[in-house]
Amino acid sequence: MKLNIAVTALLLTSIQASATEHGQCKFTVEGKAYINGRCDFEADADGSLRISANSRIVYVNVQGGTADASWNKNPKSQKADSPLGDVIRNGECWENSSTKICVKKSSH
Repeated sequence: MKLNIAVTALLLTSIQASATEHGQCKFTVEGKAYINGRCDFEADADGSLRISANSRIVYVNVQGGTADASWNKNPKSQKADSPLGDVIRNGECWENSSTKICVKKSSH
């Protein structure tokens, strides 16, 4: 019994999400900036990320060589449930023809 509890605790610790960090973000949709400045973000080892600021939530989900993005188009929503489509990496940004999602980690 004690071994099962220890293994479960170890597994839960290893799968926890990365820590929230602060940075500078820019998020635009069809030329309109929804985030342009300080933000909170979490980044995963595979390049996936979550950013939030100004009542907006943006996700970039990387799966293999592709990524798709979504956001909370309705700022009252607590989920990034509006698709933005496939995005490609360009430096510190993920983008497609209608959206750009950029994150730069704060240096302090």
